[in-house]
Amino acid sequence: MNKLYLFLILLLTSCGLPYCHKVQLTSDDLKWINHFNVHDTIFYQSNYNERDTLFVTVKDICNPRNTFILDTEGVNWIEGAHEFHGFVNVEMNLRHKGQNFLIFLKIMRIKTDEPLKGGLIFCEKNWPDQSIKETSFMFKRKKYNNCILINSTKMEANLGDQPIIGVKDIVWNKDFGLLQYSLDDSSIYYIVK
Repeated sequence: MNKLYLFLILLLTSCGLPYCHKVQLTSDDLKWINHFNVHDTIFYQSNYNERDTLFVTVKDICNPRNTFILDTEGVNWIEGAHEFHGFVNVEMNLRHKGQNFLIFLKIMRIKTDEPLKGGLIFCEKNWPDQSIKETSFMFKRKKYNNCILINSTKMEANLGDQPIIGVKDIVWNKDFGLLQYSLDDSSIYYIVK
């Protein structure tokens, strides 16, 4: 009987056990996108009294429900994949002066003991997956914590056929989303609450 058990264990492990490394996003991580819902409309007012509109079109949350290492949820183990990192995507369209621009935010966690990573496509600029460094920002005489400040000089050109808006700076807040963005023409757009 012991030989039968040994034979079964050898048979099961000879092809490899389905191991999966999973990293979940925490509830604090999900705050970066919790305030967004598909079909939301957000308005922005510029310092020149112009108005832009942001439409939320897609919100995807891919967060493993079970982190047990032998559970292969979300992984194609047959093809050799063995990792499942929690990530979320929010895709939006910005309507600016009659043209549509893509805005795409991605938040992901690769390891539980490492900083959260984020990526942003903002019109013709791309901020590739970077560690998120939260800071504070003064906005309309109010201090906002948990912000990401991105200068376009730290961004790459977004390959694609998007029109150029001339983005200069972006301020993204964990609780409100896109707070402010400024353009090369010295216009600054603020969220209208």
